[in-house]
Amino acid sequence: MERGNQLQGGHAMTSAKRFGYVVAGPSEFAIHRRRGRTRKMGLGISFVCLPLIDRYYLIPSSAQSLNFAADQITSENQGVEIAGFTVWKIDDPQKASSNFDFSNSPSALVSIGESLRNVVESAIRHQVANMTIEDVLRKRGSIILQLKKELAYMAGQWGLLIETVEIRNVKVLSEQLFKQMQAPFRDKMRLESEASAMETEQRLAEKRLAQKEQIALQEQEFERRELERKNAAEKLKVAADAQLQATRLDHQRELVAREEELHKVQAILATERQRHVAALAVIDDETRRRQISTSNLEDRALALVRQIPAALGALKVNELNLGDAWLHSLVRDLNRALGNSSASKDG
Repeated sequence: MERGNQLQGGHAMTSAKRFGYVVAGPSEFAIHRRRGRTRKMGLGISFVCLPLIDRYYLIPSSAQSLNFAADQITSENQGVEIAGFTVWKIDDPQKASSNFDFSNSPSALVSIGESLRNVVESAIRHQVANMTIEDVLRKRGSIILQLKKELAYMAGQWGLLIETVEIRNVKVLSEQLFKQMQAPFRDKMRLESEASAMETEQRLAEKRLAQKEQIALQEQEFERRELERKNAAEKLKVAADAQLQATRLDHQRELVAREEELHKVQAILATERQRHVAALAVIDDETRRRQISTSNLEDRALALVRQIPAALGALKVNELNLGDAWLHSLVRDLNRALGNSSASKDG
């Protein structure tokens, strides 16, 4: 015999022949019965099914998923819708087979899913009816825990295991109410945003003011330092000018002193020159006088000397007989000497 498995709508679809050699899949739990008694059961087992006296059931042990959505009014009479999903699987095949007919496994899985959906939606409605809309929106965790408790009890009775329950969405059915509920949050966020903006602007203004004050202080400090620098430069200039003026005055005094000293020296030199000139004049006068005196004396002696030869010639010394040879020789020598002297002067 042949058997084929396929998935359709999230459930395992099984078509099985009524007798022959049967092999259960790796995720199928098989129960083989003969004449109403369980002959063999297990996961992934194989057996021979005889016609008329044997029956077998293939129960999927893989995880199954179902979606749920339940709408309910809260304690404030406001409608909400809770949508989510749960994952479950068959944990005790024998107990499950005693609660559901697995002669047709897909139909059994659909029946289990519907039963679980009804339980979940009923539990949701029961919880939401006693909660405020704010709690429904905020306390998803507590809703899920309560759902798991109620499903765990029912699943244990049916031989099932609830893997997880999750809520995808909580929707307020009244759009106007939802907007009104969002309004305080939006207003709060707007208020916080505007307050934050104002605080930020205030901080920026304070920061700008602090920066301006700092810049003003820096400018004042710069101006103070610049003024000090100018004052120092002015003082240095005044000191330099005073030093230069003092130096000039010292030079002028030194020049005046040197000029006065020079005038004194010149006066002294002029006096000395006058004295020397006077002395030279006196000397010149005395020299001229002496020259004149000497000249006069020289002229008289010279005239006498010059007259001697003439006198001697007139006396005719060479012809004169003085009687004494010595005297005659003396006169002759004198005449000769006077003649030579006169000749040399004339020459």
